[in-house]
Amino acid sequence: MPALKRFLLRAWARGTHIAEHEAGLLAVLYVLNLAPIAWLNIHMYKGEQLGVLAADAVFLLGGVLLYILVLGFIPVRRLRRFLFAASFFLSLLLGGLEFFSIVQYSSLIGAGIVTAVLQTNPREAGEFLRMYVGWQGVAASILLVAAGVFIYRHLGRCRIPFLSRHRLSHALPFVFLASLLAGTILLSEYYSFIINDSLDVPVVRVSRAATTSVENIQAFEKLKNEAASNVEITENRSDTPYVVFILGESTNRARMHLYGYPLENTPNLDELAAKGELAVFRDTISPEAATVAVLRKLLTFADMDSSKSWYEYNNMIDVMKAAGYRTYWLSNQESSGIWGNVAQLFAGRSHYSRFTRLRESHEDNGIYDEALFPLVDEVLAQPAAKNFYVIHLMGGHGLYYMRFPYLFSKFTADDVPPPQDTLSLEKRTEIAQYENALFYNDFVVTSLMGKFADKDALVVYIPDHGEAVYDHGSFSGHVEEHPTKETLEVPMIFWASPAYRAHHPEKWQALQAAVNRPYMTDDFIHTLLDLLDIRTPEYDAKKSVINPAFVPRPHRMVQGHDYDTEMK
Repeated sequence: MPALKRFLLRAWARGTHIAEHEAGLLAVLYVLNLAPIAWLNIHMYKGEQLGVLAADAVFLLGGVLLYILVLGFIPVRRLRRFLFAASFFLSLLLGGLEFFSIVQYSSLIGAGIVTAVLQTNPREAGEFLRMYVGWQGVAASILLVAAGVFIYRHLGRCRIPFLSRHRLSHALPFVFLASLLAGTILLSEYYSFIINDSLDVPVVRVSRAATTSVENIQAFEKLKNEAASNVEITENRSDTPYVVFILGESTNRARMHLYGYPLENTPNLDELAAKGELAVFRDTISPEAATVAVLRKLLTFADMDSSKSWYEYNNMIDVMKAAGYRTYWLSNQESSGIWGNVAQLFAGRSHYSRFTRLRESHEDNGIYDEALFPLVDEVLAQPAAKNFYVIHLMGGHGLYYMRFPYLFSKFTADDVPPPQDTLSLEKRTEIAQYENALFYNDFVVTSLMGKFADKDALVVYIPDHGEAVYDHGSFSGHVEEHPTKETLEVPMIFWASPAYRAHHPEKWQALQAAVNRPYMTDDFIHTLLDLLDIRTPEYDAKKSVINPAFVPRPHRMVQGHDYDTEMK
């Protein structure tokens, strides 16, 4: 018994020594892990749930203290110091990345951001670094590393004056008891916060996001083998020989003159609309705020109410193939990321696919969307009886100044209208570049429509999602985890050739009558099949915006947010 007592006393003394000697490391790890949790909860709940934050702060303090003590009892000094250093620099790295994500995206690192990283390539990475990081970001990163090294080398000398070893011997039991009580409160009163991951420390959240991302990437491969196996056409009266789906990119309808923006950046669409040749839908949103997440729903029967994984649903390409259409995928976007992407998978399912660029070709940046024109001309030269084209644009994707040629440099910083005319010159310049990109996009979209003017053709233009350009604060771009009004609101525009309008006046009338209906593009496949008189078991007339049976959703939900009550 005396031996056990001596062992416990020595262990306790060792524990207080570790707590005193590693007080600086404990404080840094605690702050770096608590700060993202605090930001997330305050950002989500606007200060209305400070109770859960306080309980988690106490619980986390006990957890970090226990972690430091466990490492401190490792007998091998070199291993102990290595684990201390690894813990410090990993927390510093994740803290820096979380801070960057908060500043740029108003979001912590989640599966969407990790997926974008895993699916990127050198060109995309270069554009991202120039647009969002720049030399200032590189300098800040270097300073962060230097500061981290300096701080870590001096952590061992850090002492908290009022925490002497004697006081620590009395404080440690209290900290552990308070932490245990806080953990009990979290489990009993705030369990919902635990299961929705809002209390995860960065290393847990990022590792979980990485796991989800890898699973999604593997799901893309699964789609290749499963998606086409169960297509069933129950009715097929389609007789439109040319159906064109222009898939845009990063286009916020509120920044188009066609939808009321002051700058005249859509002259060609404006002219077509004035002639009555367009059906311009006024209240359409995307189901997500990032390309990969949107395409999973836009091009399949999966939607916000889906009970299965998106790749278990039939997709637009396979349905059109089963209905007798020759399918084409023509793209000015990258053909793949590191492990491929969802767009490439749909391209691979098409009868014919061409990309203006390939990842491995190391082509220069900034291939304009007009590079698609010869690809379209090529396939039009040898048409089938029925043809379905997906034409994937770069549209308004950042970097904006790389999306339009010099001849389309119409707007400058001085042209930016109120209320953004008071922003800095740098921000107004970027806004002007985005408007020039939309000005060029107007030329591209209407030029593609013009290629089908002498045919019996139906053309629809829908961007994947919108784009925020300093509408609120310092954010420019889009991110899946933080949908906003600007990143969700998209144009949906139909154009029909004279031959189509003559052959299908009832369809054109239905389109014109539906332009003010609220819609979300995850249901677009139902509208397309309705327009073409194609039916499958998955088709639902209530989800077709042109159908008399259409039922608007009372709540259009995106990432847990109600667009109609929170954003519209």
